[in-house]
Amino acid sequence: MLIDTHIHLIGSDKKKFPLNRFPHPGDEWIDSSPDAMEYLTMMKEAGVSKALLVQPHAAYQTDNRYICSVSSKHSEIGSVAIVNPTDPEKKKSLRHLVKNNVRGLRLFSIPTPAESWIGSSETAWLWHEAEKQGLVMSVCVLPSEIQEIGKCAKKYPEQIIVVDHCGFAPIHDATNPVTQNLLALSQFSNIILKVTTLVIDDWIKHADSVSSLFPFLAGSFGSDRLVWGSDFAQTKQRTYKSLVDLGLTAMKSLGPSSKAPMASNAERLWRLDKN
Repeated sequence: MLIDTHIHLIGSDKKKFPLNRFPHPGDEWIDSSPDAMEYLTMMKEAGVSKALLVQPHAAYQTDNRYICSVSSKHSEIGSVAIVNPTDPEKKKSLRHLVKNNVRGLRLFSIPTPAESWIGSSETAWLWHEAEKQGLVMSVCVLPSEIQEIGKCAKKYPEQIIVVDHCGFAPIHDATNPVTQNLLALSQFSNIILKVTTLVIDDWIKHADSVSSLFPFLAGSFGSDRLVWGSDFAQTKQRTYKSLVDLGLTAMKSLGPSSKAPMASNAERLWRLDKN
C-alpha cells in the first residue's frame, strides 16, 4: 500500500468550478493540470492506493468546492481544505467539509504576513473545532514562520500538526538557523514533517545522495513522524509514476520502516482506513 499525502488537481469544468487565482510564482501548472478522473488512472498505474487532495491556493484560494466534489465521490481520495479564519459561518462551514470526506485543514500563510496569524486569537476557534472534528492541521509557511508552528503545537498539544514541505527549510545545511528551527520542532510530539518532491529535489541538488535524506530527518523526528507527498501536478514536467518512484528510492535507506512515511503513517494520522 502507498499513500500520497499531497496532490493538487484542477477541475476540467471551469463553469462549475471557476478558478479564483492567486498570483503565486510558478502557477502555470494550473493550466495543464489533470482532473480527478485522469489522476485516478495515473494513481493505479503508479501503485498508489490512496491520496490526499490538498486545496491549491493558487487556483481556488478558499473555495473548496472542487476538492469536496472529488473526495465525496471517490473513496480513494480524501481532501485537505483551506478555510478562511474570518468566515462568519465558521463551524457550519467546517461541518459541511467533514461531510465531504475532508480529512484535514490547511493554514496557508504565503506570502508571509507582517504579523503571523496562524496561532492568533482569531484562529483559535479553527484549532479547537479541528480537534473536535478529528481533523489534521497542515501548516504551509515560509521559513520565517517556522517557530510559530512550535508555539501552536504547545498551545494545542492534542492537535496533530503537519509541516508542509518541511517549512521550505534548507535542510541540506544542518548548521543553518532555519534548519535548526525546523529540527527543534521535534520536541513537540504532535508535529509531523511532510517530505515532498520539492524537498527531495533540493536535497539531491545539494547533498551527495538522496539516501541520506530520510535518515537525517528521522534522526530528529523518528520515521513514524514523517509522511511523503508528491506535490503533483505542480511537478507535472515529470510523470506521476516517476515521482512515486523517487519517493520510494529516497525511503529505502530507512530499512525495515522504509514504507511507513509512504503508507502506515498517513493512514494512521488522517484515519484513511475509515471511509
